[in-house]
Amino acid sequence: MSPRKKSKRRPKRKRDDADVTPPESTAADVTPPETTAADVTPPELTPGHALMLYRDEVVPLEQRSSFNFDEDGEDCDVVDDEDCDEIGYEAAGEEEREDEHGNPEDLNEEEDLNPEAVGDDEEVVGLGVEEEVCNDFEAEFGADVRVEEDETDADSGDDMFDDEKIPPPMSESENEDEDNGRRENVQAEDPEALLYLGKTFSSPSDFKIVVLRYSLKTRYDIKLYRSQSMRIGAKCADKDVGCEWRCYCAYEKKEQRLRVNVFTAKHICVRSGYTHMLKRGTIAWLFADRLRKNPRITKQEMVSEIKREYNLEVSEEQCSKAKTIVKRESRASHQEKFSRIWDYQAEILRSNKGSVFEIETIPGPAIGNMQRFYRLFMCFKSQKDSWKNTCRPIIGIDGAFLKWDIKGHLLAAVGRDGDNRIVPIAWAVVEIENDDNWDWFMRLLSSTLGLNDGRDMAVISDKQSVKVEHRQCAKHIMDNWKRDSHDMELQRLFWRIARSYTTGQYAKHMEALQKFNPGAYTSLLSTNPMTWSRAFFKVGTCCNDNLNNLSESFNRTIRQARRKPLLELLEDIRQQCMVRNEKRHIIACRLRTRFTKRAHTEIEKMIEGSQFCIRRMARHNKHEVELHDEKYSVDMDKLTCGCIKWQMTGIPCVHAASVIIAKKQKVEDYVSEWYTTRMWQLTYADGIEPVQGKMEWPRMNRLGVLPPPWRKGNPGRPPNHARRKSRYEAKTSTTSTTMSRKNRVMTCGNCKQDGHNRLSCSNPTVEDQPKRPRGRPRKDQV
Repeated sequence: MSPRKKSKRRPKRKRDDADVTPPESTAADVTPPETTAADVTPPELTPGHALMLYRDEVVPLEQRSSFNFDEDGEDCDVVDDEDCDEIGYEAAGEEEREDEHGNPEDLNEEEDLNPEAVGDDEEVVGLGVEEEVCNDFEAEFGADVRVEEDETDADSGDDMFDDEKIPPPMSESENEDEDNGRRENVQAEDPEALLYLGKTFSSPSDFKIVVLRYSLKTRYDIKLYRSQSMRIGAKCADKDVGCEWRCYCAYEKKEQRLRVNVFTAKHICVRSGYTHMLKRGTIAWLFADRLRKNPRITKQEMVSEIKREYNLEVSEEQCSKAKTIVKRESRASHQEKFSRIWDYQAEILRSNKGSVFEIETIPGPAIGNMQRFYRLFMCFKSQKDSWKNTCRPIIGIDGAFLKWDIKGHLLAAVGRDGDNRIVPIAWAVVEIENDDNWDWFMRLLSSTLGLNDGRDMAVISDKQSVKVEHRQCAKHIMDNWKRDSHDMELQRLFWRIARSYTTGQYAKHMEALQKFNPGAYTSLLSTNPMTWSRAFFKVGTCCNDNLNNLSESFNRTIRQARRKPLLELLEDIRQQCMVRNEKRHIIACRLRTRFTKRAHTEIEKMIEGSQFCIRRMARHNKHEVELHDEKYSVDMDKLTCGCIKWQMTGIPCVHAASVIIAKKQKVEDYVSEWYTTRMWQLTYADGIEPVQGKMEWPRMNRLGVLPPPWRKGNPGRPPNHARRKSRYEAKTSTTSTTMSRKNRVMTCGNCKQDGHNRLSCSNPTVEDQPKRPRGRPRKDQV
């Protein structure tokens, strides 16, 4: 054995005391006790957490009806889940903060993510401070409240304070959330994670669901060879080669669950493209959601869909029976929900005194027969009082399709609070959106709110009213107007016209449009600009809205609720309003500025823009203000400006702000009371009271109500039944020999103007210009 070599050691370097820096003792140096893997119990994967493969979207199994299917595919027992899902608000996303040492600090899960909520330790910012603040708020609710910064119910598309932003075009599809938000299929799962030795199940039905998922994923032919309450097993159905794949579960008394005791995972067979697990019950379970959205899916389409998604073969007869199962269970579910509508009405009126809940039905053909649902109207007292006492006199109304499998529309009236957020006032469910139902809805809304003739308020909708100021949504007007043109300059000119505050600005921009495109100018005049241009709006509402974003924002918040049956729909809307009111009440109580956040931002913007104004004094407290070669008169006694923006919004414009600052006064003293924090607190001072569950609803013992007629297809015109075009209507397609006239502008042969033809022309005839003679022109003879 060779002797071990000695390693050479380097001489130690002498260290000075100055080189040694003693470590600082911080809280970060304290190491918490380590958590071992044995201390952590992994959560069990139950079928409620499982996801199924769907073409349209990912749907949790807990939200679907559970079909108990047996070996031979007999009639399936259905277990319906009648519990109403609570409204879940998505977190706005975690942000990072820096501590006093400059290190990033993660927000706690319960911290307030909204900059509106200002703590007591922070510096008071703003133009002024209200005298009364909820001092005991933090003692009651705690210092941290989680609030979303980008709430879906916040009117994100509002351009009331942003005249430079061009709103995005409206979607032409009624199913915008389905077209734009179509989810992808579940990513490939590992089959070994679905079934393994020792896995437990709470019931035989859960085991069948997992075996079905395994069969759909692997495409092996699996069947159940034993199905009992205490024992259940599945095996490979290939008898030719004697495949040994098998999975057997037995009940364990200690765990009180079914456990996989035998599992042979290896297949020696070849995939056959067929599985015994895919029967009519499971097909109905797979297509239940899609058939509810679109009852017109044919059995042939279901066969091809299963072939495309799973590469498995099923028969048309199986798909036809699956459709029957879905339709039968869906009808039974709807009838059960509608049968308790009187009990739900009694519970709402009991828990929320002073609310309005009207239900209209169609009597049966004979005395004692069940009546059919026609329409209903709901308005909670807290929502009504909030709008009447603390909100500006403007209402946006609109209708939306209910995406269930029976006929239905939702009509809603929405207001705007001091922070420019939506305040749902009332809503109604009707069978169809027509003039009769709109008149009925507006009559009930007017009587509930005490509007009388409505002379001092404005309504944004596509329904005309006699005495109420009617405003149309400029975004819808623009989308319909430039449907055949994609010129961005037309869009810019349109929004300059829509956002003109004076008739002079309106005439200037209309003249520019006429020079740019005479045909577009003519067609725009036919849209009645007095209903969507701010130059013709009444003064007094303190709102310059010419977009119906109020209703659009409300419809976005209930897009998931619109897929549910009637009572679940009404409960979701009520719960959203109840939670929204309480969250905003918390924010308003913590807000210490004199005005709301958005109003405060606009006031600061006007003050900043006033530096470019040139002010000249005049008599009687009047001033002439010049900005960008435009002059306007400001009357401080009447609180008016020639640009009309001050009167229209209730916040001093840049011209008025320059005068107020020059007089050494405060701009906030001239802002409307609608934008104060005190008014915003009063808006959400009273909230919607909670209601009891279905089991505790009072039993009215009234004659049951049948649901509306069953819808045979999707709402709107079927895509394969196109409207027949008229003789002179433009073609919509281009062939190999002819070009489409869809994007071409016709010229009248009678008056020589663009936009119409000779048949519809009412203008005087214009003589044709004489044609130039043929040949070379002769020289002038002297």
